[in-house]
Amino acid sequence: MANKDIKSKKNMFFIIFASLIIISTCFYYVKLRKPDAYVTMDPLTVQFHFTGYDGSGKAEIEILEYPKILSIKNEKDREDIEKILHNPNIEWSKNENLRNGEEIFYYLRYPDTGKYNIKFDREYGSAGTRVQDLIPTK
Repeated sequence: MANKDIKSKKNMFFIIFASLIIISTCFYYVKLRKPDAYVTMDPLTVQFHFTGYDGSGKAEIEILEYPKILSIKNEKDREDIEKILHNPNIEWSKNENLRNGEEIFYYLRYPDTGKYNIKFDREYGSAGTRVQDLIPTK
């Protein structure tokens, strides 16, 4: 009889201990690992500028509106996170020796967010446009 009581106490201790581990793990992921900021990419607006001559043109991109912070964990981090959002990494499929009518793609990403865990509502990825307004060559 005493042996059954010891086994049941050990089982009860194990159940309580396992429950505490599960609860603390869930708390960590829900509360402590909460992203420093939630960001929406929707307001992102870009404008292209093409300069030069047809066949040797260049492309530049101007960001008119940047992604917007929807919520933030610590308000004191807002300025630093906005600086990150205002400095995306832009890669081009081609941005030199362009011709009118040529289709080019750009890739806008935020690969390095430093010490901040920023959660974006979507990856912006790539978008394309057609080259225009280059000075015709004769």
